[in-house]
Amino acid sequence: MSELNMFDWNEFKILAEKLKNEKDEASQRTAISRLYYAIYWKARLQIISKGYRYVRNQSSHKQIWDEYLRKSGLDNQDIGNKGKELHKNRIKADYFDEIKKLNDLVEDSFLVADEILVILKRV
Repeated sequence: MSELNMFDWNEFKILAEKLKNEKDEASQRTAISRLYYAIYWKARLQIISKGYRYVRNQSSHKQIWDEYLRKSGLDNQDIGNKGKELHKNRIKADYFDEIKKLNDLVEDSFLVADEILVILKRV
């Protein structure tokens, strides 16, 4: 019988930090994507630990960020808004054929992610 180990989603952030310094477009796009998932899962697990239940047949990403927006307090609002911004960046990285100023998008994504992490520690 195999033992289940909980994945450490921060490993995606560590990978993203390595990839962001690579010069090729694939690495930079992947850095944004992995960074998003590291932050999304941190926020998701935190809000679920406080009793939130999401609907399985709907976008969990939208639900999680919307739930932070519904909660009172500026910190929760910031998490929701910044989470949606990071999600848009991830969509661009994963689905758009052309991205203008990819380096700027990478830098912006890391700034937003770091801001979310700081706020998550406060709430």
